[in-house]
Amino acid sequence: MPTTCVFQLDRLNPTYNSGEYISGRILLRTDKVKRVNAVYVTLEGEAKVQWSMSGKSDTSNYSGHQQYLHNRTNVFDNSLFRAGVHVYVIMVRIPPSCPSTCKGPYGFVAYNISLTIEKPWGFNEVFRKSINVVQTLDLNYNAEFALPVKDENIKYLCHWPCISGPIASSLALPASGFTPLQDVPFSVEIDNQSPHYDIIALEVSIKQHFVFLSRKPVKRNFYTKTLSKEIITERTLRLTKRLYESTICVPMDTPRSTLNPNYIVFVHYTLQVKLKTGCFHYDTELSVPIVIGTTPLQHLRTTVRTQQPTRRTPTPERQRLIERVQPRPETLTEETAQETDAAVSDVRQVQEDDEPPTYDSCLPPSFSFATLGGSQLTLESQPSGQQRIQMPKFPGFSTLIGTAQAHGLDLEDSGLDVHHYHSYGSLDTDHTGRSLDTFGSLCGPLSEQGECEADVEPGEQLAVLDVTAQVHQLAPLQAQDEHQF
Repeated sequence: MPTTCVFQLDRLNPTYNSGEYISGRILLRTDKVKRVNAVYVTLEGEAKVQWSMSGKSDTSNYSGHQQYLHNRTNVFDNSLFRAGVHVYVIMVRIPPSCPSTCKGPYGFVAYNISLTIEKPWGFNEVFRKSINVVQTLDLNYNAEFALPVKDENIKYLCHWPCISGPIASSLALPASGFTPLQDVPFSVEIDNQSPHYDIIALEVSIKQHFVFLSRKPVKRNFYTKTLSKEIITERTLRLTKRLYESTICVPMDTPRSTLNPNYIVFVHYTLQVKLKTGCFHYDTELSVPIVIGTTPLQHLRTTVRTQQPTRRTPTPERQRLIERVQPRPETLTEETAQETDAAVSDVRQVQEDDEPPTYDSCLPPSFSFATLGGSQLTLESQPSGQQRIQMPKFPGFSTLIGTAQAHGLDLEDSGLDVHHYHSYGSLDTDHTGRSLDTFGSLCGPLSEQGECEADVEPGEQLAVLDVTAQVHQLAPLQAQDEHQF
């Protein structure tokens, strides 16, 4: 049986804030006596960057390394390591200056606990357990995070000699500091003075920006990722103004912003708004910086959600795929006689309502009805089996509503089924017969909707060995001083 090692920490999901203690135990099982130099436990935290760039004649390699934490404690110093189960109790503190765990395409910041069996010959046996570290940041300790931020832009869609009016836009936020699962309120004001083009939609997104710094040689590399996105389909017509006010939620597993510029992996965030103009024009972009912390601002605590926002409504193409994959719901096999009779009567009623009026309903009025002028008494005396004339259901303008109140008629007692319909045309005309509306457009909303998906891995279930073990109590590991850069 090979050597096995199990890490049993105090949390199934090993996520800790900077400044917290990591407590737990390590179970090491060996099947035979081993000759070793030492057995030690290490807590490490480091950042690494690496990438390559190819030129015309050669390829340049860039790399960098930065150590944030390295604590080592020996748990065995003899030469012969006995067989059996050995239990080591650990407790170590994470320094408050350690940056948050993050990963990008050209580098990462990672932390792990490892147990190493150092052998006099051959390769060492190393067992590792990764942990996540979140650096704490209280946004209330810095007054700059509570100040509003704003960005403005003016764009001309065409150039001389076909230059059009400017499109002035501005993006404003009440503050710049937010936390995960918090709604970011924003307002966009647009003044479209272009006589030919409309703003068809707005695309709002939260961008995550990575900055990777290599030391050999010194060079920077950048990478941008979209965390969440929202589409606003309301149009801003030409020669009009509009104010948009909405919110966008920060995803749950968002690392904290990096405030120390000396780190080789630097993370910051922006809120970006794109004005979709279409017609082969470049989109106008508005962007303001935001800071992601761990403790929200005092006056914005009510905007923090307790769970991840629900998934957006899928597009028609994706909905068809979901319906094709998902099983059909099971049909009911047992129904009562009353429910069956009620369903049959409803179907018959619907069929009768859809049928055209019978010949009996089109007969001329009786003598009593004609002499009494259709009074209430005559209408109540009509046989219940006689059907009333129903108007066909098609869109149109209803003029009966305006005349019924003037003559004192009750619409419910008349033999007509009146339906209300809305018209989007213009009815106001002057004495020449021309329409008074000089501009009108009917635009349907866009169907683009983003989806925001998040994959959550369940915590690893650690096994407990029910055997006779040797328990070793480790002295608390002392964190080294922070490395200055």
